[in-house]
This record gives sequence, C-alpha cells and structure tokens, in this order.
Amino acid sequence: MKAIEKIARAIKKHGTFLIVAHVNPEGDSLGSQLAMAMLLEGMGRKFAIVNHDRVPAHYRFLPRADLIGQKKCLKRRHFDAALVLDCPSLARTGNVKDAVKKTGYIINIDHHVSNENFGDVNWVEKNTSSAGEMVYRLYKKMKRKITPPAALCLYISILTDTGSFNYSNTSGATHEIVSELLGYGIEPYDISKRIYGNKTYAGIKLLGKSLSRLRLVSGGRVAYLVVSRKLFRETGTKPAACEDFINFARSIRGVEVAIFFREDIQEKGLFHVSFRSTKDADVNKIAAFFGGGGHKRAAGCTLHGAFEEVKKKVLKRVNDAL
Repeated sequence: MKAIEKIARAIKKHGTFLIVAHVNPEGDSLGSQLAMAMLLEGMGRKFAIVNHDRVPAHYRFLPRADLIGQKKCLKRRHFDAALVLDCPSLARTGNVKDAVKKTGYIINIDHHVSNENFGDVNWVEKNTSSAGEMVYRLYKKMKRKITPPAALCLYISILTDTGSFNYSNTSGATHEIVSELLGYGIEPYDISKRIYGNKTYAGIKLLGKSLSRLRLVSGGRVAYLVVSRKLFRETGTKPAACEDFINFARSIRGVEVAIFFREDIQEKGLFHVSFRSTKDADVNKIAAFFGGGGHKRAAGCTLHGAFEEVKKKVLKRVNDAL
C-alpha cells in the first residue's frame, strides 16, 4: 500500500491530531499545516497546530494563522496521531518533539532528501516542490473539497518553497496545481506584496549591514553573509527578518555556493548555517557532514563555536565539494 493511502486511512481512523512542523517556520511549513488543519476540520476531526516558534509577522495574514500555538497549548492534551509536515527529522520540531513521540501514531509528510523516515508511516518525495504540493495531493486522494482559504495556504506553500517558481524543484505538475489554485480567487500580486514587499525599516537596515559584510572567496565561486546577535540587537530585529538574505549571495554572477551564517539570537556561539547552490554542488551532502540536511540545492545545519572557527570548517568543506 502506498504511503499516501496509509495516511488517508489513518486520518479516517483517528479522531485527534497534533500538527507540527520545523523550527523557524516559513511559508511552506505554515501553509501546509493550515491546509492540513482545514482538511481535518472538514472531516469533523479535532486538532491542534503547535510549533516551536511563533508565526513570523509577514505570514500572520494567512487564513486561520491564529490557530498556530506553541508548547504551552499542549498541557494535559492527548492526541491519537501526529502529522509532522515539512520536517526531515524529529529533532527539527524543537521543543514539541516529546509531544509528538507521546502520540500513538506519527505521520511523516516531507520532501527533503535528508528525511530520516522517523514516522510510523513515511511519505517522503524528494522531487516534489513542497509539502504544500503533497497536501494538495492528499486532498485529491481523499476527495476533499479545497476551500478558498485552503487554496491560499497551498498556493503560499508552493510559491515560497519554489522561490516564486524560480527554483529547480518547480515542475510542470507544480504549475498545473498552481493554475487550479488561482481559480479560487487568489491575487498573485497581492500575495507577493504581503510576503516579499512588506519589509520593515529595521529589516532593511539589517540587510544593509549584512550585505556590507558579504564576502567572495574561492575565486568567486563561493559567497557568504553573516548576521550576528550584535546586528540583531543594533537593528531591533529577529531571525524572521533575514529569511531571504541568502538569495542575494546566490544571485552574484559566478557564485556556485552561497552560505548564510546566522548566530542564534538567544545562544551565543550557536550558528544556523544555510547553503544554496546554483550548479552541480550537492549542498545537502555538505550540510549532512555537519549533522544537517535538506535538498541538493538548498540545505542547512547548526554549528557551535567561535565564528572564525565555524566559518573555517564550513568553507573547507564547501571547497572540498567544489
């Protein structure tokens, strides 16, 4: 039996669900969670959406975004099953990991090549554009009606994880799905403006300071950016403000691998490292070397240490890969 069929049966069988995604949620994780919640709601199922982090300000316009809570929402609650979306490992769910483990059944829906297949049922499709595209297919499999709010959530999932349909994970099927979703009254310009044209003055200042520290190495084949805790303090910003910073490094002519080092806003010496590649470099393998993962052309990991030490380790590994 195919994984999607097992998931459809599990949803029909169980009555209460915990819906979880990865730490630092973005468009795909949030959109797929909300669309999944609407599917369950339409079937009369009970659910709670709980994440390690809050919804970033520029995604709070999403339909029913107020449903997404944090760990405190889990007190004295039991769930028959957990739906873990867009998350390659249980560790990436952050402080809700234990709650997921306590459920009776874990359903893993993801498109990362680095997924650890941690569920009782694992639906992992590394060539699919987004978790949102997979949830769309689940709607079709279960013959559930897609409402306009659900269509908007699915559209945002796909839009953001394909880089506005610019990334290599965009397929003909992706465009066909989006074409259908647009029929629900979605206004692409309005959505793009809300997500990409809604930056704060403080966020732009952070971008400027980060770009002033952009460096090219390895003969121009590698570019990297850094945002430290100090920069967050100076500009009064939070990590969500730098969601697309790495794209500036990737867009430089001749760059094959772009790297973004973001120091944790709470823990000094903890760096979240993002990788993007433009050619043949497999950044998933680079990230996996440091205990992370993702996709061939988009991946990440977390490292502890002084910045110069972390940077040296990462650049050496990237150079070896090139």
